[in-house]
Amino acid sequence: MPKYRKKPIIVEAVKLKRSITIETSNGTMKGLPGDYLITDKNGEQYTCDRDQFENDYELVKGHINFKEIIRNSFRLLKTKIQKT
Repeated sequence: MPKYRKKPIIVEAVKLKRSITIETSNGTMKGLPGDYLITDKNGEQYTCDRDQFENDYELVKGHINFKEIIRNSFRLLKTKIQKT
């Protein structure tokens, strides 16, 4: 039987320090402290449970601009909150 590997998907993510609720294209999502806020390549944001995130994702090696990741994530989050 052939074997398949999940294609690598690169996302930006920040670990949450407080609870949040966001509106996504799939409905309302809640994130708890320790969970991750993910921003995909299309700018869509969603939350992910810490255990699932740490199991499914690994840190991309190379230069990481944490300030830009956080700034972009919260800019998108703020925009979504203001629209509701």
